[in-house]
Amino acid sequence: MKREVFNYPPTVEVLKLLTPGSLKQNLAKAVRLWVILRSLYGDDGDEVKLELTEEFTFLEWRDLFFLDAKKHHLRDKAPSLHHEGCRCTTKLTDWLFNSNLSIEKSKWHCSFKQYYYLQDDELDKLLLTGTINNTKCSKQKDKSVDTNNQIKSHHFSKSLSEGRLFAVTSRNLKDHDFQSLVNFGWLKKASDRGKETQDKYLKVDEFPQFILATLEDVETCLEQFTNEELSAFNNFLSQPINNVQRFFIHAEYIVHPQLYNRVESLQKKLKKIWTQDKVPLIKLTYQSAKLFQDTVDCIVYPVCIYYYQRAPYLFAYGQTPKQDENKPWSKIDWYDYRLDRILQLDEIQKDIDEVNIPKHFVDKCQGKYPPTPDDIKDKMSAAWGFDIYKPQELLVLRFEQYFYGNYIRGTERDEMFTKISQKKVETLVKYYTSAASIEQKNLLSIVQSRSDSDTYCKVDYRKDDNNIIMRLRAWGPNVEVILPWDLRQRMKKDMEATYKLYK
Repeated sequence: MKREVFNYPPTVEVLKLLTPGSLKQNLAKAVRLWVILRSLYGDDGDEVKLELTEEFTFLEWRDLFFLDAKKHHLRDKAPSLHHEGCRCTTKLTDWLFNSNLSIEKSKWHCSFKQYYYLQDDELDKLLLTGTINNTKCSKQKDKSVDTNNQIKSHHFSKSLSEGRLFAVTSRNLKDHDFQSLVNFGWLKKASDRGKETQDKYLKVDEFPQFILATLEDVETCLEQFTNEELSAFNNFLSQPINNVQRFFIHAEYIVHPQLYNRVESLQKKLKKIWTQDKVPLIKLTYQSAKLFQDTVDCIVYPVCIYYYQRAPYLFAYGQTPKQDENKPWSKIDWYDYRLDRILQLDEIQKDIDEVNIPKHFVDKCQGKYPPTPDDIKDKMSAAWGFDIYKPQELLVLRFEQYFYGNYIRGTERDEMFTKISQKKVETLVKYYTSAASIEQKNLLSIVQSRSDSDTYCKVDYRKDDNNIIMRLRAWGPNVEVILPWDLRQRMKKDMEATYKLYK
């Protein structure tokens, strides 16, 4: 059987298929994966193609791909500019626009802007650095603890050094990039006597089918298969095949039928509002479940609608239901309003001075860079959770090994969670709890008593996000919250209360 050839140009559509989530946040990784796939499966005439055997190690790939790799491309140190001929000197923009599979820069820019709202200078900066980071979020997300309990930052998605795409550590290439290729079926882990080995990879004879189906018509196809774009997947299979319907979606919808007309009316109003050249501010009369059904008025800038786990939500920026009556503009933030709980929606048509709306808020929402859906996607990608207005915290979980292998590994959560060792968990426990406290002693004892075969992960999550609480409950005894302590205690109390009901 003749092996597939990876000779696809780096169009935005191709790159979006290579890494989950927002390409705006993961551009550098997507381009790296595109280059690595060329090195493994490219045409014989491809300048990047390497002469590797069917079974190879990461170090064999590294030593062929880079110059003097053993000296300069180390596990935990990013390479310096050691040789102008080494591929680690090539910038991200050169890979995209100056290689034998390059694409015209202006066309690539136009294509990218179809998916993401960016100004030209912002897009140029993205192409230089490989990612767009919110400084505050990045500082929170990039923190990890070493053995001396010192804070240091080495997160994988930090800005590229001088725009060099492969100016990253060998550990990042192996543990993140190559692992992603394994997760999505571009490579296989080699086995020895039926057991996977950590060091050897096998090339695949056939590329992942759900990706290949899109790549075959990549120049015109806009129906990418990602978690963010289920609607495109629906469009691809929604039509009957030989007069038989073969594709169905069952989505639980908890909005009461009596409220359907209200929800439909709100959607029509919002659609009309969004057709205007300058989207106006709106006033919502909202019945908040979190405020025990109290009704509040909020002036906000409407951004988009998300359907998320059983109901549609309006994401808006401005006043929130939890506002100080004496200082209604003291806190301006994002909030997700469930559509069926919006009792009334009206455009603000009066002069802003008449309704006491702060000028800085109006300038932000109706100026050159108003809030956009991309802002929401960025916040969602910064931490696990739907309630993007809630603070981030570190979450450390322990998974039963078979559950992790069957339901986490190879999924989008595998990309989101970072696997850590049991020793690293103990270090985190010491850092995030008071020295010699009961909490610290209990957690260290618990971690040391668990099976060595269990899998530990860390992730930044949205504190008190009920969607995450529900997910952890659904995983039941297959997962254990190690940190933070207050979330662990909440899970414990909830389970004890449930046990009493069934005792």
